[in-house]
Parts: sequence; C-alpha cells; structure tokens
Amino acid sequence: MTPENIISRNEEKFMISTLGDEVVLMDIEQGHYININPVGSTIWNKLSTPVVVKNLITELVEEYGISAAQCQSDTMKFLQKLQQHHMLNIQ
Repeated sequence: MTPENIISRNEEKFMISTLGDEVVLMDIEQGHYININPVGSTIWNKLSTPVVVKNLITELVEEYGISAAQCQSDTMKFLQKLQQHHMLNIQ
C-alpha cells in the first residue's frame, strides 16, 4: 500500500459496534474481536467512503495538529494492520 492508493473499509466479514469513542469489530468468519482505539476509530470512520491515503493523512494532520511525517508513519502502520486483517479494500 502506498500514499497514492485509494482505500475504503471492508465491512463484508465484520459485525461493527461503537462503544464510547472506540469501534469494536467481530470477524464473523473467524470469531475474533478487534478493538480500535479512538484515533483508529476516527480513521475507520473516515474510510466509510473511498479515500486516497495521502488525503486521509492530510485530514488527520489538520485534525490532530501533528507533523505530517509522524502522521504518515503512524497511519501507514495502522493501515497495514487493517490490511493484514482483511479490513480494507485497496485500489
């Protein structure tokens, strides 16, 4: 995955619930629960429609007031974890 990819969340194999400011997903095929912290939940919610990764990072930099380099590093790591769990659609 690169900053130029278009991504969206893959909801097909997950049951999704919101608890406070966190998102909890259950993989309906495996039965595993995945808890996403508040910042991760913000990212997950932004992926409800397709978005270019670099545009997502720009939004997060503006929203959280962090450096672009740190945001890109942290966001790419988080997105790679989502990808490992088949939670993303990537174009």
